[in-house]
Amino acid sequence: MVAGASGGDLVDRAATLRPVLERNRAEGERERRLPEESIAALTEAGLFRAWVPRRFGGLEHDLRTVMDATAEVTKGDASAGWLVLILACGDWLTGLFPDRAQEEVFGTDPDTRVCQVLTPKATARRTDGGWLVSGNWAPASGCLHAGWAMLGMVLPEAGDEPGGAAFGLVPMADLRVKDTWFTLGMRATGSNLLVGEDVFVPEHRVLRRGPATRGEFPRHRNDSPRYRTALVPTLATFLIAPFLGMAELALDHVVAQSGRRGIAFTSYERQRDSTGFQLAVAEASMKLDVARLVADRAAAVVEGHALSGTHPDLLERARLRMHSSHAVQQCREAVDVLVSAYGAGALAEADPLQAVLRDIQTASRHALSHPASNAEVFGRALLNVEPNITEMI
Repeated sequence: MVAGASGGDLVDRAATLRPVLERNRAEGERERRLPEESIAALTEAGLFRAWVPRRFGGLEHDLRTVMDATAEVTKGDASAGWLVLILACGDWLTGLFPDRAQEEVFGTDPDTRVCQVLTPKATARRTDGGWLVSGNWAPASGCLHAGWAMLGMVLPEAGDEPGGAAFGLVPMADLRVKDTWFTLGMRATGSNLLVGEDVFVPEHRVLRRGPATRGEFPRHRNDSPRYRTALVPTLATFLIAPFLGMAELALDHVVAQSGRRGIAFTSYERQRDSTGFQLAVAEASMKLDVARLVADRAAAVVEGHALSGTHPDLLERARLRMHSSHAVQQCREAVDVLVSAYGAGALAEADPLQAVLRDIQTASRHALSHPASNAEVFGRALLNVEPNITEMI
């Protein structure tokens, strides 16, 4: 891995991984986990250190750079791009925890990977020095390649301490992985179920969700702009990246094949000569352009606040979450348009479009990109209706 590499270097290295990721894709789908050769290639290229704190040997790249690199990885294998997204978010979130927790995670191995299931799916009870946590967490993308897991939980009131949702860092050795990931798409993400019973989580490995969404982080030594970005806007904006990669791959493939494929039951020997096909490609490309513009604008807003030391207000955070789901929806619609224009051949297992269609239909159902929920979050914020439906804004 190239220490201290520039953002452009990271994106270039991500693009050069495409052949090895494509070669391993079938094995990953069959085994329902990313092949070790792909994991090793991503690690060597620095993709899993992009958001590790610099003091541990990480790179602390800006949001736009990591998004561009993730989109390039996704063109080789959507599951690989998804794991870069999830595990990079785990690294970044860990950088918001108390310094002692960061030392435990990254101190001996900066390539340690952190998967996460942030939805509170656990009960917790107070014990000396921390909490005993029991629960089931899924889908835990990347858990088969992670050394740590960040898990959502609900903390009860304890003395003068208020209760509420929190994230806890737990070594994977303290958890059991239940093989449950049998899906239409994104099969190689290995997004299985994590099971824990009376797992001890010391207080320094807990990040309370409410304060974190307001920009109140318990970390001290990580004070670079990378660790001042708003919590949910960063996660939601980064989420767009793999969808851009999937939609761009679909568009490139359809355009490349348009001079070789005809349109059945018409006189067109080349799809590219058809006005209807031209209109469909233009529509899909415009949807992708809109998604890219939204992603670029959102990344600029998130990074702008971090650089200036400010925190976006609730309305702006709600707007960014809404914009994220709109960009994801535009990418999915672009793929749908391209598949229809391409024809039934897109559904053949040998055609790359078939995998893109399955993957984007699966991934776009992520809870953070749910259109109706995000519209309600944004609408309530616009109209100043309280309380909102979530504090994850």
